[in-house]
Amino acid sequence: MSKKNEKEKKDEGFACSPGCPGGVNRRDFLKTAAAAGLAGAMAGPSHVLAGVEKKALSGEGDAGAFGDFRPDPITEEIREHAHRLGIDLVWDRETQCEFSQSGHGGVAGLCCFHCQMGPCTLGDATGNERGVCGATMDTIVARGLVARMVCGAASHAEHMRAAAKILKGVGLGNLPGYRIADPDKLDAVYKGLGCSGANKALAVAETSLADFSRNEGSPAWLEYKANPERKARWKKMGILPTGAGAEFSEASHRIHMGVDSDMENLAADALKLGLVDGYCGLHPASAIQDILFGVPKLVLGRANLTVLEKDQVNIAVHGHEPILSEKILEAARRVSSPPINVVGICCTGNELLMRKGVPLAGSMIQQELAIATGALEAMVVDVQCVMPNIQRVAGRFHTKIITTHPHARIEGATHMEFVPEKADEIAAGIVKTAVDNFANRKKDRMMIPKQAPARLMAGFSVEQIVAALAGLNPANPLKPLIDAIASNRVRGVAAIVGCVSPKGPYGYRHAILTQRLIKENVLVVGTGCWSHVAAQRGLMAPDPAYPGVGAGLKATLQAVAEANGLDAIPACWHMGACVDNARIEDVLNPLAASLKVKISDLPVAASAPELITEKAVSIGVWAVGLGVFTHIGEPPYVSGSDRMARLLTRDVENIVGGRFYVESDPEKAARAMLARIDEKRKALGLPV
Repeated sequence: MSKKNEKEKKDEGFACSPGCPGGVNRRDFLKTAAAAGLAGAMAGPSHVLAGVEKKALSGEGDAGAFGDFRPDPITEEIREHAHRLGIDLVWDRETQCEFSQSGHGGVAGLCCFHCQMGPCTLGDATGNERGVCGATMDTIVARGLVARMVCGAASHAEHMRAAAKILKGVGLGNLPGYRIADPDKLDAVYKGLGCSGANKALAVAETSLADFSRNEGSPAWLEYKANPERKARWKKMGILPTGAGAEFSEASHRIHMGVDSDMENLAADALKLGLVDGYCGLHPASAIQDILFGVPKLVLGRANLTVLEKDQVNIAVHGHEPILSEKILEAARRVSSPPINVVGICCTGNELLMRKGVPLAGSMIQQELAIATGALEAMVVDVQCVMPNIQRVAGRFHTKIITTHPHARIEGATHMEFVPEKADEIAAGIVKTAVDNFANRKKDRMMIPKQAPARLMAGFSVEQIVAALAGLNPANPLKPLIDAIASNRVRGVAAIVGCVSPKGPYGYRHAILTQRLIKENVLVVGTGCWSHVAAQRGLMAPDPAYPGVGAGLKATLQAVAEANGLDAIPACWHMGACVDNARIEDVLNPLAASLKVKISDLPVAASAPELITEKAVSIGVWAVGLGVFTHIGEPPYVSGSDRMARLLTRDVENIVGGRFYVESDPEKAARAMLARIDEKRKALGLPV
């Protein structure tokens, strides 16, 4: 069969029209009887990938090439310092790793390494239409997507397991180094999960761990957190997950050579894995950490690499799990001399910022730069987003890279394995290692820029948001936000999350997108490394002048601030680390319930403008499954299949209410998100 005929046959009856029946099942996930709907849809572009080309974003460029964007001077100064020392950084290596960036081969998701008959590369790069086994472009792309989904969802499921094991140890009395910091949160989760028994900590922990190992029924956390409309939809589609472990095993088997080659079936499994991420990873991990370490409340802080102190012992904690970083902070604060400055990188930074006010040193893409200052005694890492190259950079200075997790070691680094039963002892040993290393600092190689760190306000947990809004309406805290949206003072809400990419000037897409949205009266909430960029650009500062903020949003924020005795609150609300994306659903659900609509009907949008990691993909698929219009700045290696690209960027909306929109230009992305918000406002009969 020719490539053309094969494509025509596979496209037959593919798209689901708006009239698609509610009872779409898993196997017939994308089948439809509405051929006319498909024909109409196909009259336009086959999928929304027009903005994906790399353009100027693939290089450094100069400031003038990016409109009113100006590079962060602190980042630029330390980069120049590193280059003078002959140190290569992530931006330098990015240009060396462009495998088939023309749109075919690697970047298109058309390379298959699943069996030893290959590897096979399809598409224009080779002219091949099928792999050795006969796998088509659709099959190879779909298998690759499922593989990334498994990896991404597993990262959060493992995060959950680590937190739940600590909670279980607290419940059993086996971990004296930890305690319940927020009994009210524990009570709420205990009731929400429908637990029983007098030992609430143990019950919540065991219920959460059971969601990983269960082989039948749906996760308790999904039953607790997902709204009824979504659960009914997912059930009709046949994508309700069981236990995380079973789903990872099944998905890994599906993509084994010679098993599942049906793109539609694999696509359905990807959606199911998104739910696994949300309800076996994000929600339980976020909530259990609140129980153990406290629900975040409003806190002031500082951000950027100049939070490092030239005359103090600097310890950077980097990674994701606060079960380690909280103990490092406690151990450091027990040392009276010399003074110790603990700073956070990546999501560990977010965790410590929102609960303890620890300074944000930098995003994951700045981790090498923190070492290149020459002022860092130790970088203590656990899991996720830790670049192996930090050990090479540290080798040029006195900095010790200290790995702590049995699953995440780096060749050449100092390994001090963290064992919860000896948490305080090990944390004290790590801090002592850093203190002892202070004497080895070489001041002639040290360079901390003179610019002051940016000011910020963080700690916008759901509980804190409700409490702040209650200052305006104690009886119905959500009503002030709903009224602001209804009156168009607040046009809508956008969640901007995720990584920072080396593809272009540091933080460009995050900064421009955020600035454009708040100017247009969109309230921005966010998590992950977006928070670092937003903070460094002053977008999380509580400035009474509200620079760059639309008049309606400004008035709303002023009212909330005044009701709480504050001079100002920022237009960008820091909701936490990557796992705290769960908090965003915890805001959307009551908003939808109050308005008696679905999440997909709300004037909201999401964005991961600079996504990097596998977990960013799984979070995005979860958001789409919730019914949210989700912008991403890079295609997740699926453009080699027209059918898969069309599914993710268009057809899936008719099934779950959300879809992906791919656009590398943040100006265009902002316009698209605003158009989506206005579309939803019109449908609700709200002024535009």
